[in-house]
Amino acid sequence: MNVLNDNPHSAHCRLCKQRVAEMLGAIYGGCEQNYSFGWSASPRDYAKTPIGATLERIQSSLENFRGNRDFIKSPLVPPCDYYVSDPPFILEFDENQHFSRPRLIALSLYPKDVKLGFSMTDWRDLCRGLDARDDEPFDRDERRAWYDTLRDLVPTVYGFAPTARLYGGAHPWCSLDIASIHDRKRFLGWISTRLAGNP
Repeated sequence: MNVLNDNPHSAHCRLCKQRVAEMLGAIYGGCEQNYSFGWSASPRDYAKTPIGATLERIQSSLENFRGNRDFIKSPLVPPCDYYVSDPPFILEFDENQHFSRPRLIALSLYPKDVKLGFSMTDWRDLCRGLDARDDEPFDRDERRAWYDTLRDLVPTVYGFAPTARLYGGAHPWCSLDIASIHDRKRFLGWISTRLAGNP
């Protein structure tokens, strides 16, 4: 998938996000949007898990980037975009604002052997190319990068498949037809490769 395309379709299309939910529901028999799990957003609570050291490094690096040291505002991981319960996995729909310098910093600290539901190379290239900046509030980019990190890594602690990610600007997702077997197979192919950790 060419993630840096010249498609004039907006990465912020609301219908695209709705169509992704409809496709997930049609394929997996159900999909919940903006679902909360009650998982802690504090790295201290993962100290004895396989992701503990990684989260500490990422938190420290984000703090040192611009000196913003209080960006973990919520005690819990904010709701995910989409949750499918069988098999259990999360899917995130990333719009341009997710591809920032803090997100690039966080991604660069992921373990090399971690299984991801998106292409690390593509996501880092998007961060470099889009270089999104959102300074309202002043630490918004650090917050977003931190919560994206948690949505990537924490689900694995609970036995989930790798969190799958779609880039909003990669395809006019709203053009997919849930009644089309071809479109459903195509969409399933995109998701299946991500859940297998081979995007």
